[in-house]
Amino acid sequence: MSNAKELLDKILHDEKLLGSKAFRDKIYSDVPIIRTAAQLVRPETPARIKAMKALALTPEAYWKTSAWLFVTQGKFMADYTDDFAYEGSFTQYYPTYRELTTEQLRGYFTWRAAVRKGNITASPLPYHFIYVYELLNGIGTEHGMDNFRRIDDFCRNCSKFNEKLMSYRKKWLLDYAIYNDLDASALSNIGDSVNEKNIITLIHWDEHNEDDIYNAISALSTHKCENSKFAQDNEDAFRKVLCRSFVLMSEFFRDHRKSPFWSKLFGKMSDTAYRLFDTAVFYDSAPAKDREYIVNEIHSYIFRNGRWTCRKLTGCRHRSVKLGEFAKSVDSVMREEYSYPYKLSSTDVSKQTKSIIMQAIAEFRSAQKKAEAMKIEIDISKLSAIRKAADITREKLLVDDDEPAITAEPEPIITEEAVPVTNDGDCPLSDAETAFVKALLSGGDYDAEARKFGCMTSILADSVNEKLFDDFGDTVILFEDDVPCIIEDYIDELKEIVHLKEN
Repeated sequence: MSNAKELLDKILHDEKLLGSKAFRDKIYSDVPIIRTAAQLVRPETPARIKAMKALALTPEAYWKTSAWLFVTQGKFMADYTDDFAYEGSFTQYYPTYRELTTEQLRGYFTWRAAVRKGNITASPLPYHFIYVYELLNGIGTEHGMDNFRRIDDFCRNCSKFNEKLMSYRKKWLLDYAIYNDLDASALSNIGDSVNEKNIITLIHWDEHNEDDIYNAISALSTHKCENSKFAQDNEDAFRKVLCRSFVLMSEFFRDHRKSPFWSKLFGKMSDTAYRLFDTAVFYDSAPAKDREYIVNEIHSYIFRNGRWTCRKLTGCRHRSVKLGEFAKSVDSVMREEYSYPYKLSSTDVSKQTKSIIMQAIAEFRSAQKKAEAMKIEIDISKLSAIRKAADITREKLLVDDDEPAITAEPEPIITEEAVPVTNDGDCPLSDAETAFVKALLSGGDYDAEARKFGCMTSILADSVNEKLFDDFGDTVILFEDDVPCIIEDYIDELKEIVHLKEN
């Protein structure tokens, strides 16, 4: 054979050897049966790793917990890096440094150095857990929000290599926030927080609008409103009636029951024993004093006499079956009232619930009728006909100066060119407008003054109102029973404008 590898392959795959008693009666580990000379030469163990392993042999380590030893060794190796490429794989539950071989330890510290620089690569799964345990215990980092985010980011980024991390992520982050007394806002999207936000919305239904209530019901109800065929076909009606029914039911329970409606839907507050970091290797180096950590008004953690207790609603982890039954009742009753062709099967609605839903439907229909009565519709297609009629009317009002009057003397429309625009110096009115206003102010014959200039009284009045609007900010001449009159508040000012002197 030309080289040692070919020789080893032939020996290890020889059928006679494999069937011999030497091979048949033995159980071998994952260590190669035959090694090359290079493999037989073991690399020198770094002095730092030797010292780390020696910590497990100290007298203190014999009576301390494995979590204590992990943190002690971890802090000793907090800044250690290596350049050893470990290519094997292994499995370990709740792994610590103590269970790893020298090669596995060197491979971990090499991999950890890359992770700290933002380069997460595939590696044995125990490496991932050891790294998280280090962060939870503050090894190589400081406790606080930055480290909270570091744990979250690592779990998310490493999930492509290890899906199990995401199943532990929420519990790790919750326990870390509680233990280090972080601001509860850090848990806004972790664990049951999303459900709890919606429950709190329904608890305080009288402080929220229709959209908030509907979104909360949709998120918490086992009867998924968005999938209802009736709700899809009658979206606005279903939304308003469902929300109004919920409010009416909440008011009924408030006024006639000992417990609120939300308590019937989501249960009552209860206390259960709780263990921090029971899914991790964690050493409590500074036991907490009696205290309370409040996540929100329906979720908190209490530490008393060396033990943690969780206080929360019993029915906040999943969608509410009872809320689903209520939403389904609204859906069913509305289908009947709206003569919807598709009915819901096996829907048992109590008399009280149906009465409240019917009241909500009646209120919605009443509001709908009022809205329709107030609705003003403009037919744009008729605007053209209106313009034509206006043009015809305008033509009839125009009078030719040379044409003799047949009946009463016509009143032509005033134009800017027909009337002088100046009068008595600073007066903004034309001669015709001034004469008209003076006649109104003095009780004279305003019709005669208008005819002198070939104008209509209504046109003159509109012209005066338009020119004086900027000065008064209002109409100064009104028509009552087709008779023009000046608003009393503006009489004195108008006299000054047209220079009308008192007799």
